Amino acid sequence: MGPPDAASRQPVGETIHTDVVVVGSGGAGLTAATVAARHGLDVLLLEKTGYFGGTTALSGGGIWVPGSSLAAQAGIHEAPGMASRYVHEVVGPTLRPDLLEAFLEAAPLMVDYLHSHTATRFAVQHGFADWHPQATGFSRDGRLLCPLEYDGRELGDHFGLLRPPLAEFNAPGGLMIGLGDMGHAANMTRSFASFRHMARLALSYGIDRLRYPRGTRLTMGNALAARLLRSALDAQVTLWRNAPMQRLLFEEGRVTGVVATRDGVSVTVRARKGVVLSSGGFSANAQMRRQYIPYPEHHISLVPEGNTGDGLNTALALGGQFDGDNLSNAGWVVVSVLRKADGTLQKFPHLFLDRGKPGCIAVNDQGRRFGNESATNLVEPMHRTGSVPAHLICDHAFIRRYGLGLVRPGGWGLQRLIAAGYVITAPTLEGLAERIGAPAQVLKATVDRFNVQAACGVDDEFQRGSTPADHFMGDSAHQPNPCLGPVRSGPFYAVQIHPGDSTTTVGLRVDTHARVLDAQGEAIPGLHAAGLDMNSLWRGRAPGNGANNTLGLTFGFIAAQTLAQAQ
Repeated sequence: MGPPDAASRQPVGETIHTDVVVVGSGGAGLTAATVAARHGLDVLLLEKTGYFGGTTALSGGGIWVPGSSLAAQAGIHEAPGMASRYVHEVVGPTLRPDLLEAFLEAAPLMVDYLHSHTATRFAVQHGFADWHPQATGFSRDGRLLCPLEYDGRELGDHFGLLRPPLAEFNAPGGLMIGLGDMGHAANMTRSFASFRHMARLALSYGIDRLRYPRGTRLTMGNALAARLLRSALDAQVTLWRNAPMQRLLFEEGRVTGVVATRDGVSVTVRARKGVVLSSGGFSANAQMRRQYIPYPEHHISLVPEGNTGDGLNTALALGGQFDGDNLSNAGWVVVSVLRKADGTLQKFPHLFLDRGKPGCIAVNDQGRRFGNESATNLVEPMHRTGSVPAHLICDHAFIRRYGLGLVRPGGWGLQRLIAAGYVITAPTLEGLAERIGAPAQVLKATVDRFNVQAACGVDDEFQRGSTPADHFMGDSAHQPNPCLGPVRSGPFYAVQIHPGDSTTTVGLRVDTHARVLDAQGEAIPGLHAAGLDMNSLWRGRAPGNGANNTLGLTFGFIAAQTLAQAQ
C-alpha cells in the first residue's frame, strides 16, 4: 500500500504531535475538526490560503437534510424510506447505497449535534422544493435547512480571517443580504415596508464600516462558515492559515501525519489518530479541469484559489482511488465575467436573481434558445448543444425590475457596465443580434415565439415554469406562469454567459466511516476524506438545494466520530 519510498522519506524541520490533522477549512474540515475536538481529541487544522471558510463561505449556505428534528418541529414529517427512494431514482444505478444509508442516518444527527454542542444554528427554509419532482419521494418543503444569520463581531480577531462572500450576495456598496432580504431588495422602490427594511440594514452596515472592513451581519454561506469557525475556536482547535500540506506521512502501513509548510518552513506533524482530507477538490487546478471539465477554455470556476487538488493527489499517491465515473464532474453554475480596468476578473454566478425570472431568455450564437432558463442546471444543455458561450437577453422593463447579472434591480450600475463592455445593448432586437453575432431574423423569430408562449403561460419547447423548482427561480407575483414573461420593450440588453462550477464532484472512494479505500477496497489506515476530496454521493446529480454542503458537514461529522472511537 502506497509508493515504495513513502515510508523511507525522512521528516524535515520541526516535529510536533497531535491526535488529528484536518486539511482544509471549509464546512467539511471545520465540522470534522470541531466534532473531533469536542470528543476530547487534540486537533490541528491546516488552511492553505490566508482565509478560513473555503468554498462554504462562498455558497448559499443551505444543507439538504431529510427527516431533521427541525422539520419535525415545524410540523413536517417524512414517511420512512421516502428520501432513500427519491435519491435512488434521481442518481440511478451508480449510486452507492451504503453511503446513502450512512448519510440519511448521520445527517439529522449531525444537525442535532451541532445545535447542542456548537455555535452553528439552522432553520427550515420554507418554499424550497426538491429539484426532481418526477421522482418518488420528492418533497415540496422541509428538507432545506439554512444557517441563521450571524454577527461577525463574535469572531473577534478572526473576523478578518473569514473568507469574504461572493459579491452576488451583497447589495450595492457591499451590504450582505440573505434569502429573506431578496424580495425586499427587488421591491424597495415599490414598497415602503421593503424600503424601510433595506434602509435599516443599510444604516447598520454604515455604522459597521466605521469600525470594520466590511459589514458584520453575515448571511448564507458566510454565516455558516463563521458559525463553524467560531465553533472550532470554542472547541480549542489549533488553526493554521497559509499552511499548505506538502505530503502525507505513511509509515508501517498507515498514515501517521503530514508534512506542511508554515512561515516558509517545513513542519512535520504526527497525528496519533489520523488525517482528514477536506482540501476542496480541484476546481482551481487547470490541468485537472482540462481532464474532467467540458469546454475548459470557456469554463469559469467560482471556487477559492487554494482548491488545486492537493488532498486528492496526495491520497492517490498512497494508493487511494477515485470512485468511478460520475454523471457530471462538477456542480454547474452559469457565470458571467467583467474584466476590470486592472485586468482582474469579477465573476457573477447566475443562480436565481435573473435568468429564471419572467422576461429573460438564453440564446446561443444561432439566436436560438437551447434549454429551460429557470432550471437549476442550465449548464448541462449548454454543454449538450454546444451553446458555449451563450447570452442572456432581456428588455428594458426586465432590467429595471430584476437587474441582469452585475446590474442590480432598479438598473443600478447599468450605464457603468455598458461602458465597461459587460452589458451589450441596442435599441432593437435586430441591432442586438448584430452585436452578439447572431442571425437577426432567427433571434427575432425566437423572441416572437417566446412572447406567444409567455402570453399563454406554457413553454412548449423546454417546459419552463412547469415544476415547483422552476417557480422558485421565477416571480410568484407574475401570472399566468411565474417564469414566463415577454421580451418586447426596447432598448434590449445582453450579457455573455459561460459554463462554470461552484464545486467539483470527482473525489476519493471512501467507506461508510469516511475512510479512504485503496484499489482492493480496503481502508487505508489513518486516512479519511470528506467534502470535495470525497467523491460526491450524488455523482453530479444533486437532489436539491444545499445538497453539496450537506455532504461536507455530514461526512466530516462521520470522520470525526470514527476518529474519536479509534483505538
